[in-house]
This record gives sequence, C-alpha cells and structure tokens, in this order.
Amino acid sequence: MIKGVKMDSHLLKVFVAVAKKGNISQAAIELDCAQSNVTSRIKQLEKNLDIKLFNRVSKGVKLTYEGEKLYPDAVEIIHKLEEAEAKIKNLNKQEILKVSSTQVNAPIRLVPFISKLKKDFPEKKIELYTNTSLLVIDSILNYDVDIGFICGKTEHKDIKILKEFEEELYIVEALNDNIQNCVFTYIDSCIYYIYLASLLRNEGNNDFETVTIENYETILACVELGMGRAILPINLIKKYGYENKLKLKKVDDSNTNFSTCLICRKDNEPNEINYFKNIEL
Repeated sequence: MIKGVKMDSHLLKVFVAVAKKGNISQAAIELDCAQSNVTSRIKQLEKNLDIKLFNRVSKGVKLTYEGEKLYPDAVEIIHKLEEAEAKIKNLNKQEILKVSSTQVNAPIRLVPFISKLKKDFPEKKIELYTNTSLLVIDSILNYDVDIGFICGKTEHKDIKILKEFEEELYIVEALNDNIQNCVFTYIDSCIYYIYLASLLRNEGNNDFETVTIENYETILACVELGMGRAILPINLIKKYGYENKLKLKKVDDSNTNFSTCLICRKDNEPNEINYFKNIEL
C-alpha cells in the first residue's frame, strides 16, 4: 500500500479486470461499461498513484513492474471490501459455492463431492470449473473460486489444505507386448504425465511421442489397442472398467507427491470448513 494516497475501490476493480484480461476492450465487456470509461479510470488511478501501471503491447496491455506489485494488494482489497459488504447485508451465508477441479479429479472426486453437497446442503447453489492444478490454485488465490481439487500438495503460504486424499497411480499398457512408443495424457502440464515422461527418459527412452486427448475413456481405449501407455489413478481406471483389460504397474509413491488435495485460501475459508475436512469420497 502507498502511504498518503487515497485508494478508490472502483478504480482498483477496473485495474484488476484489465490486469486479468490483458486487454482493455475485454475488461470493458466484463465490467459492462464503455471502453473509454475503462481507459479513463486506469489513467485516473495512475494519476492518483503517480505511477504507470500498464505498458501497451501488440495484443493489449501488460502490467509494469509497479503494476505487478500493486496487483495482489488490489485483489485482496477488493475481496475484503466485498466480504464486508456481504456481512453488512447479511449475505455471508455463502449461498453460492464456487468449486474448481483438475480434469482427472472431475469424475472420481468432483462428481461424488457434488453429489454429497447436493444431498447435505440442498439449498446451496454450486458453480463448477475445471482447469490444471496451477490454474486452480491461481483462481483460488484470486478469489475467483472458493475451493478446489488439485493433484499433489502445494506449499503456497496463502493456501490451506482442507483434506488430502491418497491416490494409487498405475502405468497402464496393453496386455500384449506390441506397444507403440507413445504416451497419452489429457494435458502435457499434468504432473502425472511429467512424472512418466521423466521416468522414461531416465530409462533412456527419449524418442516417445506425446499425444494429448481430452477424454480419459478414449485414452484408456487407445492404450488397450496397443497405441501407447499412460499413467492414471486406479479409481479412474476402475470407473471405466479397464482394471482387467490392461497391464497395470503400480507407481512407487514413497518418493512422490501424488495425493489429491482439497484446498481453499487461508483468508477465505468456506462456512462448511469442518464438513470439508471430514468428507469421505
């Protein structure tokens, strides 16, 4: 925070929207106001702070060094103000719960999680989002979602682990030995895929091809046909009925961190925190 400077929350909201979108016109759409208004408010905030917040680039705008320093404080200020307004209006019952999850956890953790929530909290509205673990963490840090499922633990100082679920990972291959030198994954930033790729390279296999398919049942079907291998949780393999159709090699988890964690931001704990800490999926 800059001492002696009046911080206008409305200007900060515009600043955060532009920073997130990296584009003034897209921020204007999100804020439901004219592009000229967004531009003028950014100029006003820069004048108030006596610093430049954005540089123009070919596809929009990019935060300056000073803008990057202001951004996390601006996000937190806006959240605190919204939280205070909610309490004043007696809206802090958290009628809406925003939940995010990695794709691999969607069918095996997220679906039964939502099923239990709907049963135990029938009046609560639930909004769902899926993304990579890193982006799930980012969305929680930015207060875009309340809780989320990620692959592996996080040591971020602002993140709280509500519940940890142990995962049994298996490298899966076709039952026959005629297997193509290919690795299937939902996305190549998946920590499971990164582990398998590293394992193969350590074994001297540097020529494998990586194929991304955004459907786990299709990945398992391709593996069964001998088109390559993959690494997946046993719960997912069983869900699609492939536990007896494939060769399964359990991953040694003694030196790995492959548990699934349900997380939230430390200063944005859900009202049902004890419920989430004790939930069984």
